[in-house]
Amino acid sequence: MKETKLLTELIKIQNSEPLSFSLYIKGNRYQLKNIKISEKSTPLTKKASRGGVYISDKFVYQIKAVIFDSDLGNSLSDFMLGPNFEFKDIKISIDDGIGKWRSVSIIVNLVNSIQKQLKTELTMNIIKICQD
Repeated sequence: MKETKLLTELIKIQNSEPLSFSLYIKGNRYQLKNIKISEKSTPLTKKASRGGVYISDKFVYQIKAVIFDSDLGNSLSDFMLGPNFEFKDIKISIDDGIGKWRSVSIIVNLVNSIQKQLKTELTMNIIKICQD
């Protein structure tokens, strides 16, 4: 990912003074809570194509977050691999960004969701991060 420097800087900021993020699905805005952004190793030894659907690298940047909104569950299957043949991109924006962070967008793919009674836990791989 060519935006690694920007993403590394965002991780440092998030660890010291957490920012507020919103996720956009089907025209709806959902506030993300309990956000953790990290770099995660994959079991691969080199970049590989996974079933012709997506390319996986030796590591991936991930966002784990919680959404306290029961309406989200109905939309998630449209964005995950499994019911679909490819991932659909999801946009995340920084709500309270200052300076260059005000115009940063993060594009993610949803790789896992766990729905509980009052919340949905999401695991998303970061595809790209850009300044609008």
